[in-house]
Parts: sequence; structure tokens; C-alpha cells
Amino acid sequence: MKRNRLAHCTDCEGFHRRDFLKAGALGLFGLGMADLLRLKAFASRADGKEGAAKSVILIWMGGGPSHLDLWDLKPDAPQEVRGFLNPISTNVPGIQICEHLPRIAKQMDKICVIRSMTSIEADHARGTHYLMTGFQPLPGFAVPSYGSVVAKLKESRSALPPYIAIPTAFEYSGAGFLGAALDPFSVGGAPSRDDFQVHDLHPPNGMQMERLDRRRTLRQTVDAAFKKHENGSERVRSVDEFYNAAYDLISSSEAREAFDLRQEPDTVRDAYLRDDFGQSCLLARRLVEAGVGFVTVSNGGWDMHSNIFPALAGKLGGFDQTVSALIGDLSDRGLLDSTLVIAMGEFGRTPVINRDAGRDHHPKVFSIMMAGGGIRGGTVVGSSDPRGTEPAETPVRPEDLSATIYHCLGIDYNQSLISPEGVRVVLSRGGRPVRDALA
Repeated sequence: MKRNRLAHCTDCEGFHRRDFLKAGALGLFGLGMADLLRLKAFASRADGKEGAAKSVILIWMGGGPSHLDLWDLKPDAPQEVRGFLNPISTNVPGIQICEHLPRIAKQMDKICVIRSMTSIEADHARGTHYLMTGFQPLPGFAVPSYGSVVAKLKESRSALPPYIAIPTAFEYSGAGFLGAALDPFSVGGAPSRDDFQVHDLHPPNGMQMERLDRRRTLRQTVDAAFKKHENGSERVRSVDEFYNAAYDLISSSEAREAFDLRQEPDTVRDAYLRDDFGQSCLLARRLVEAGVGFVTVSNGGWDMHSNIFPALAGKLGGFDQTVSALIGDLSDRGLLDSTLVIAMGEFGRTPVINRDAGRDHHPKVFSIMMAGGGIRGGTVVGSSDPRGTEPAETPVRPEDLSATIYHCLGIDYNQSLISPEGVRVVLSRGGRPVRDALA
């Protein structure tokens, strides 16, 4: 399969007018970021169905978090399986999770854990593709991710891009055959820094908006001279939409305010934690509050082939505080019912601890967390066998997860998209919403 050009977290594994625009019009317009804002160029609209969710925040736990040590502990299993972390009770009787997740445990009434996710892809890249699209990867055929499908099919509710990645896009989080216009807008930078700014959000070199307006008018005049020779080229229309989106975002006070974390009280910023993951999740909340349809937050470092237990002890405290703050904040603001929150990676970890005191890749069964946006809180869906090796009941495939996400958003998961080659692709091929997870 062709490798996606988007950035990927480290783990163990020719057109005449376009050339003119590249050489000249970027300079005339004073922009170097129009192609990053192309995601405003989407043509279709939602199918008219109303789902509970208006937005999605997807926390991508790149590397594959251990289901046995976070969501599906096995205290009665042998030591080499259960490891060295203990379960604790949550605020829902009968549901237990890891001892290092006490704050999330207090939010369990808002959360659904699916303990019977199952995949056949044990490779990072292939597993990411499967979980981010609902499709097993096919050589030479790039299927769009959930965020890009949402950007295409759901109507934009703000001047902001409909699909945003914090801090950057990762492999297979892009638009695939839908085209680069629907790739996510990458925020860039470190949200925890005091001087954090979204790259290229402001006019370059201190340029005033009046001057930018004049350059936009000049570009439009030049475009008009070319258009009579180009007979409605789709590529030309896309370029026009990219530039219009760039201008709209730069000129939008709404966009600048949504990205400005300094508007948050110190108590709120502290509650999320002042590290990059914490401030990324806070920014995600601000973006969905401003009308963004799909936000990914990258949280890598879960590929723990060695010394997994001290690594988890150091990582889970921050994850616990940030995720619980996000869910609680969304709930307090009345946004949780309309925001689907998902925390997942590409697979789980092996039941048997390896010789390096770690766990290896294990796709046969693993767990994911969901909350809000049409999901029934206080719920566990499915189970794994006593050693956490395979699903014991209610296996949930990535196809079923995709149908669930689209269902919650009011998107018909049986509808099709057509690739440039004319291939008809059903959004969720053979998948069905996980009814036990739905409110």
C-alpha cells in the first residue's frame, strides 16, 4: 500500500494553472497555508438524519494500549497474565478498571467500555488503517478516515475547518481517495507552551487585512483570465475553494478565539494538566464548542514491549486526569450529549508478559472507551476470555465500530462513496451499530 504522506508517531515499526498559482499566486495572496485549509472544500451534505452527536473527539492512543492493564483487568489470572496492576471499583456497581484511573472511575456512569473489540491486524500501520477507517487495508487503495467522511457528509457549523488534528495528522487519519481537500487541518506546535499559536492563522509579516483583501481581489482577477480556458476543471475549483477557505479562516475572529487557550481560566487549564496532551484535549473541547465536526488528539507512546508496568504507572496518571477533566468539562457545559468521545488505539497487548517485562501486539481482543454523543454511559459491552486472549461474547469488529460512529452522527452507514476510479465503497461494509453501547 502507498504510504500516507501524513506524519506518523514513532513506534516499533503537472498542471499549467496550478504551476502558475504555485509560482505566483501564493505570493500575491501572501499565503503559504492554503493547502492546509483545503478541508473547507467539501461538496456534499448530511443525509438528513439527526444523530445525537454533532461532533467527535477521537483520542488516538498510538502504539496499542494494554486492555489487560487499563480496562479489562484479570485479577484471578496467573501472575504472568494479570501483571502487577490492580483493579478498582468505579461509580457504577460491578464495573472495575485500573487502579491508576481513579478519576475516570468516578466518571464511569458517563462511559462505555467495549471489551470485545477484535481485529486481525497486528501491524501498527495496518491496524491503524483498520481502526481509523473500518476497512482492512488494500494495496494501492486508500480509504478515507472517519474524520474526512464526516467533513464531506456533515454540514459545517462554523468558519473553522470541519476536521482538525491536534497537534498533527497521523498516518491513515487522512482523506484517502476523497482527496487532499478533506485531509485534517493540523494545528501544529505545542499547546502547553505559553507562546503557542496555530501556524499561519494570522496574515504573514504583519500584513493588514485591507492589504490582504486587495491581494485576494488581484488573485481573483488573474483567475478569471484563466477560467475561460479551463472549462470547469475540478482541480481548478478545488484550488479556488482552498484559497477561499484560507481567507475565511484568517479573516475570522471566531477561529482565532477558538484556538486561543489563553481565554481559559487557570483553574480549567490546570484541571486538564499543563502538558501537551492536557492542553490538546482542552483545545479539542474549545473547537467542538465552536462547531468543529471532528477532532483527533494524538496521544502516542503505548507500544510497551518492555518494562510496561513502570511505564504505565508513569503515563496513566496524566491520562486519567486529562480524560476525566475532558468528560467532566463537556458534561458541565452541556456538550457531552452532542459530543462523541472515543479513546482507542490500533490493538491491545499480549496476555502473557514477555521476557522483557512488556507485552507485545495483540489484535484478537482489546478494549476501547466511548462516552457522550448517543453512547449509553455506565456500560460494559462484551467480554474477553479469562486470560484476555479472545472475545468471550459480543465480538465487535472495526466495521461495527465505524457503523456505530456514523450512526451516532446521523450518517447513513450503508451509503456509498465513489472513488475516482469508479469504485463504490459502502461506509461500513457489513458493519452494524453496537446496540448495547447506544443510549
